This record gives sequence, structure tokens and C-alpha cells, in this order.
Amino acid sequence: MKKHALVWALLAGLLPLEVAAAGVATVVGLRGEASISQGGQVRPLGRGDEVDAGAVIRTGAAGRVKLRFGDGSVVVVGDDSSLRVDHLKLDGEGRRQSAGFVLDVGLIGQTIAPGPAGSWSVRTPTAVTAVRGTEYVIEVDSSRGTAVHVRSGSVSVEPLAPPKGVRLPGGWKPSAPVLLTPGADGTTCGPARYTCQPADALPAERVRQLEDRLSGV
Repeated sequence: MKKHALVWALLAGLLPLEVAAAGVATVVGLRGEASISQGGQVRPLGRGDEVDAGAVIRTGAAGRVKLRFGDGSVVVVGDDSSLRVDHLKLDGEGRRQSAGFVLDVGLIGQTIAPGPAGSWSVRTPTAVTAVRGTEYVIEVDSSRGTAVHVRSGSVSVEPLAPPKGVRLPGGWKPSAPVLLTPGADGTTCGPARYTCQPADALPAERVRQLEDRLSGV
């Protein structure tokens, strides 16, 4: 009876879409070495694979992975990266309600479908970004510093507070969120004082380097 009731609820649209579909994203492009940790198992990624909420995607030195999500958003995971797909919640018509990710290290490029303000967020060791729909790049380097570059639209970048037990110099105050837009399209957030630099134009050579690391998928 319970099984039949669940089926009828899904058909009637009474349950949210994320219950009806196991995967939140599909691998639509792949280059080089990449793996996925999902359901307690680690295995190589393949084109066409489904990615569930909670999965961790890792790429090698020349790896690239292109993911398409249920709301139409696209994420490219660059080389030497580790990205956790925390969740994607859609309404009954497939529109995004919220999505969350954790980038531990490496680089991602994102083309995000329109949605509610702040409904797409990415957390790094030193910052969190929030948008409704835009194109932007996030990089986390080996020192856990975060760099963000907006290609189009706008994104809010907020520094994370230091972990419990970490003492910072007296008088420290967290910086306010930084709003990135074309023309003032870049910022960096460092681990030393958990602050983000004011928005500024990213040098063209730096932009080219980031784009090169996301190409080929």
C-alpha cells in the first residue's frame, strides 16, 4: 500500500521533484582522469553517469568534468579539483528552489539558470558565493585561498568566519560581502584574516589562464 501511495503521489505531483529522481546531475562531458565517490563507493566517472546529492567528484592533473543539472545549470569541474554536490531542490515544474556545493580545492566554471536570489551557493574553505543566475568561476588554491571571477551577471562573495578555536589578531572584523559585476569582476578571499578583497577587474591574462583550465569538454 505504501509503495502504491508513493507512486500515485509522484504521478499527481504531490511530492517534490527531487524525490522522484535519484540523480541531480548528468555527466555530459569528460576529459582525462576523474572519479566519483557516491553511495559508499569510489569509481571512475563515465559520460552519461548520474550524480546524486552528496556525491564528491575528483579530477586528476588533466581532468575535466562537465555536469548538467536538473534546472538546466551547467558546471565544469577543472583539473586537480574536489567538488561535493551537496543538494539540488526543484519544484514540481523543475524550477530550482535551492542548490548547494562545496569546493575543497581546484576550479569550477558555472553557467547558472535563473532562480530565486541566493538559491545557488558554493562554499569553499574561506568564502561562500550566492547567486540567482549568472556565469562565474571559483578557484581554491593549495593554501585554501579563494578567487572568484564573474563572466556575466553578478555574484555575492562573503568571507567565512574562522573555525572555532582559531584566534586572530585583536581588532579583527570580518569584511562585508563583496558584490562582483562585469568591470569589477574579481576578488580573492585569503585564509590569513578571513577577509575578501574589494571587487576589481581581473587581468586579462589571469582570466585566460582560468578559462584554459576549463576548456576541452
